[in-house]
Amino acid sequence: MGQYSVETGLYKEITILKDTFFTPPFNVVEVREDKSNPLLEVMIMSSSPGFFNHDDYKIDITVKKETLLNIQTQSYQRVYDTPDGARQEMNVNIEENAYFSHLPHPSVPHKGAIFEGRNKINLAANSVLIWGEILACGRKLNGESFAFIKYSSLTEVYHEGKLFYKDNLYLKPAAVDFQAIGQYEEYTYQANFICVDPFHSVKEHMELMTAVLAEEEDMIFGISKLSDDACALRVLGHSGEQIFQALRNIRKQLDKQCAIKTRNSG
Repeated sequence: MGQYSVETGLYKEITILKDTFFTPPFNVVEVREDKSNPLLEVMIMSSSPGFFNHDDYKIDITVKKETLLNIQTQSYQRVYDTPDGARQEMNVNIEENAYFSHLPHPSVPHKGAIFEGRNKINLAANSVLIWGEILACGRKLNGESFAFIKYSSLTEVYHEGKLFYKDNLYLKPAAVDFQAIGQYEEYTYQANFICVDPFHSVKEHMELMTAVLAEEEDMIFGISKLSDDACALRVLGHSGEQIFQALRNIRKQLDKQCAIKTRNSG
């Protein structure tokens, strides 16, 4: 089992990497360029090119009170031919007045891939979550569109102990024609993106998302208001890199907002 854990700390109003643990194939590296930036930026590096049969990864993230954390990935996450399946479990705890953002690179399930992902996120009072997920139809240039066996990713967000948001992404191409009307149709990538932020209006975030994505071509999207401080975004497109860069632009602007707010409150 491969695993890593990250726990933040606070030193003179700057978030630091207080504790970390990792086993092969992972490595946890701080990539923050501006050391005065209160937001800690961490990259998860991996010596593995992707998920292989029987791979089982476990991830634990603890964002301590009043700390700010962004976790990045190194590259696209490939799921190879996995007849017995591969699995990843991620548990995130965001304490009071803390901030966490995470937008991994797109996942690409190859022909014969079976993958199960489980994400459980616990939000305390006045904590902020920026979370995204991008999935490819497969290696379309190799003629492997929807050639995987099963891809499952369940994300549950709890706010002060109560289930607030649940997204169950379950694709089994043998059972459903995902290129039919009402499914992916002609599109080959899809993304989910959620923002929970009690410090800014949901209208402000929805306007930001709309402004950024409206500049993109060959992409469709929809935004749903979940509550007065949360919204969810869905995107369909033809390019994983295009979707990733657009959502990364949104994520970076939200990261900047949190850093400015921290400096002003200090």
